[in-house]
Amino acid sequence: GKLTNSMIKTKVIEVDRKRGRLILSERAAEKEARQARRAEVLNKLNEGDVLKGRVINLADFGAFVDVGGVEGLVHLSELSWKRVNSPADVLEVEDEVEVYVLNIDRDRERLALSLKRMEPDPWTIIDEFYSVGQLLEATITKITKYGAFARLDDDYALEGLIHISELSENHVNHPRDVVQQSQTVTIRIIRVDKDQRQLGLSMKQVVSDKFVEADLEKLTTIQE
Repeated sequence: GKLTNSMIKTKVIEVDRKRGRLILSERAAEKEARQARRAEVLNKLNEGDVLKGRVINLADFGAFVDVGGVEGLVHLSELSWKRVNSPADVLEVEDEVEVYVLNIDRDRERLALSLKRMEPDPWTIIDEFYSVGQLLEATITKITKYGAFARLDDDYALEGLIHISELSENHVNHPRDVVQQSQTVTIRIIRVDKDQRQLGLSMKQVVSDKFVEADLEKLTTIQE
């Protein structure tokens, strides 16, 4: 056969001295070599390293990425600073990616990776794109008894709270009397707190004397 006189790596599975037989396995040797390579790669890695990798599989909870022969997981929450419903929304198998090493579990040979750490955290540069008084469209994501959470319909898709007192001019018994989940609403940003990572939003102040001048200035600028 083709393998005559060629060298192959094998692992001794069984030695039968009575019959003078040696049972060898190429597959077991390959598996062992793979494990040794994996352990070697993991030993060289440090948390905070940035690696090039290739997407090899997508699951509901994240994406598996091969980095130099070791498989690591980019959890759904580490794919992007934006809300991602499914890894398939942002990645495809065979995509080449740069990943940040979050955590190395050498005993279990597990590697936790991140894509979002390769981008600036939007909360650290929030002043560059959000300011008090700004009008935006938002989508209601969650309703509680004290207000409604809404996700801004823009590049960063950050979430803010419309407090029950900011939902309407009229008295509101429960936020669901005013808004429904997935509804698109116009909001005004009334508070930006980057330390607490909180955005205060208002529907009540969308039409407000307090912001009339600023709105007119913006309108004039747009028309010019």
